[in-house]
Amino acid sequence: MQTRKVEKFAGVALLMLLMMLSPAQAAAYNCSAPPSFNNFDVNSCCRTPEINLGNVPQKCQQHVNQLKSANPKYPAYAHLCYPECIYRETGALINGRLQMDKVREYLQEHVHRRDREVVPHIVRSFDTCRKNIHGHLKAANLESYKVLPQGCSPYAAMLYSCVNAETFLNCPAKLWKSDEKCLVAKEFAQQCNPLPHVPLPMS
Repeated sequence: MQTRKVEKFAGVALLMLLMMLSPAQAAAYNCSAPPSFNNFDVNSCCRTPEINLGNVPQKCQQHVNQLKSANPKYPAYAHLCYPECIYRETGALINGRLQMDKVREYLQEHVHRRDREVVPHIVRSFDTCRKNIHGHLKAANLESYKVLPQGCSPYAAMLYSCVNAETFLNCPAKLWKSDEKCLVAKEFAQQCNPLPHVPLPMS
């Protein structure tokens, strides 16, 4: 019993130490070798807010399954073109362009009331990622990314990945699980995964 108390205290002490570390004091990571978490699910660190998408997921599953690039071995939501369908069907994406007012409006209306306070954080993530991706387009002198053999532009999938990463890094305290592995995962991501969090196409 005494050993358990000591272990618990040591765990709490380590957690507090990690929380007090500034970015400059945090451990330096080898970015090509992420910390080993023994199959720990990093997605559990920031609880996903409940959002009512209605029949949109079903529509997008049908859409993706009709594409020549669809692979029955994998679920529809794993397909590169799934995010584009989701954003299009919710009105967030029109003619390949993200509509920030529609993103904000849809989230405010469809995120569950108990999670409503996370909406500004997600909207901020969308805006940050949109600006960074569009900055890359401008720097590469491109109007938009080419449609890939999968059947869509990579833009929406890039946006989706970036928004998830940004929301994770800026997860509200109410949704964040303060455990040691989550804190290490966040430190690693802050050091090794700068914006826009996803590889950007060259053309």
